[in-house]
Amino acid sequence: MTRRIPLISVIIPVYNTASYLTECLDSVVNQNMSDMEIIVVNDGSTDGSLDIIRRYSERDERIILLNKANQGVSAARNEGIKIAKADYIIFLDSDDVFTAGAIKIVYDQICRIAGDMLIFNGRAFEDEGNTKIWSDKSYFNLDRRDENHIAPGLYWIKHTGGCIQAPGMKIYRRAFIVENGLQYGDSLVGEDYYFFYMCMIRAERVGYLHFEGYSRRYRPGSQETDKSIHGTRERIRSFGQILSTLNFIEDEKYRRIIAAQHAYYASVLWVRCMIRQTAYERDALLKEFRSARLNDFIRGNRHDWKLCFFDIVISFPDFLNWLQIIFARTVRWTFKSKTRLL
Repeated sequence: MTRRIPLISVIIPVYNTASYLTECLDSVVNQNMSDMEIIVVNDGSTDGSLDIIRRYSERDERIILLNKANQGVSAARNEGIKIAKADYIIFLDSDDVFTAGAIKIVYDQICRIAGDMLIFNGRAFEDEGNTKIWSDKSYFNLDRRDENHIAPGLYWIKHTGGCIQAPGMKIYRRAFIVENGLQYGDSLVGEDYYFFYMCMIRAERVGYLHFEGYSRRYRPGSQETDKSIHGTRERIRSFGQILSTLNFIEDEKYRRIIAAQHAYYASVLWVRCMIRQTAYERDALLKEFRSARLNDFIRGNRHDWKLCFFDIVISFPDFLNWLQIIFARTVRWTFKSKTRLL
């Protein structure tokens, strides 16, 4: 008997998230949409995650277990894309959850608009014992008025300032991804920035649904909250790949806009270098920052007063290092609630 092609492929990369995985998988298998495949990619977990996935796959034939050696979340998502069969793809991180009915709601909407992509909203939360502490704002700063626009991805990059990079909270037409050869970057961190920009540069029909269908957990130890010297170094080293997205933009207006967004990301990385606990760590990261010429990139793309001010402070001579540190700590304190990178 030929197996029916599912309507949607849910791709879940898993690495050592056994504490959250049951809640994550429950949020998918209990959706009110049965005609889907759930591709769970175990990326070499060592904490019991694989056993949990196997138990679920034994009792739900929609779950496809792909077990592989650890190569990082990018490789795991890319492997999921390769074997996906449905017309539409949606991603879920293994410590996050979908809200009830979310998959069918966003699936119906992307079909209705015949979109390459659909952006929807979500809400962040943190665990405090057995209680979830929810953010008082939606994850993306969009509202119902934005539902009126079906536009190319570059419109949304300009409209939002690029602040919609999270790999969750989007559903994609699989043919759009495959035909454009889109995949997550090979860096260990920041891979979602590269994929996001490549998708938005290529997409012709992108819509928005003001529906909080995704619950994003912030937890210690995740890539998003990792402020370690290693995590910062990897983000600096991956900047070149993010920068390569500019090579695919023909319209100079949008190239300038995206270059400025990349410059803001580089500025955040400089702040992360400066707020280290020790001078040794700070100096080591600043050396990497300068070697990657991120300071030069900021100077070349300082298209507003904020980036101009960053460039001035970053260019201070060494004897004003103490003032740079105060500035960086002030930026972190001011914007920490807006970006988990700080």
